[in-house]
Amino acid sequence: MNTPLRILAGLFVMLCCSSQAAADTQAEYRLKAAFLYNFVAFTEWPADVANTLNVCVYGPDPFGEELDKYRGKNVAGRSLAMRRVNSVDNLGSCQVVFVARPVIGNLARVLDSLSGSPVLIVADSPGAARQGAAINMSAELSKVTFEANLAAARRNRLNLSSKLLRLASEVLQ
Repeated sequence: MNTPLRILAGLFVMLCCSSQAAADTQAEYRLKAAFLYNFVAFTEWPADVANTLNVCVYGPDPFGEELDKYRGKNVAGRSLAMRRVNSVDNLGSCQVVFVARPVIGNLARVLDSLSGSPVLIVADSPGAARQGAAINMSAELSKVTFEANLAAARRNRLNLSSKLLRLASEVLQ
């Protein structure tokens, strides 16, 4: 095969693979959006939390429209609102913060900023639960699993349901 045809064939393979990877990522975050909704539903919030729970995605949004499907849904008498946030300084009005992978290096700053506030901090980066996120998701072979950090949730005055904890791959005390 001559060089231009090899290059063209290589580009075709890369396009096919990247579109498959994009489809896999989209399916993964469709599942993770549903998991995030259920994390909210199986979290007990303090009585002084507002009637609207602001679910904030900190950093580049991997969910796209998937998370927006839950906008306005009622969870334990509270309505869900979705926000995209690009600065730790703008997380103060959030009750749920999903820390996107590209900004996971800022997790310590997020935790410090929200410490003691009734905020459920969720991530999907290796080691995030051990670093202080209340819940950390992972995906393997089209299956989403999660770890729960009970101490981190309690520090933020949140109780994770025993039903949720039974489904966790690991519960950190």
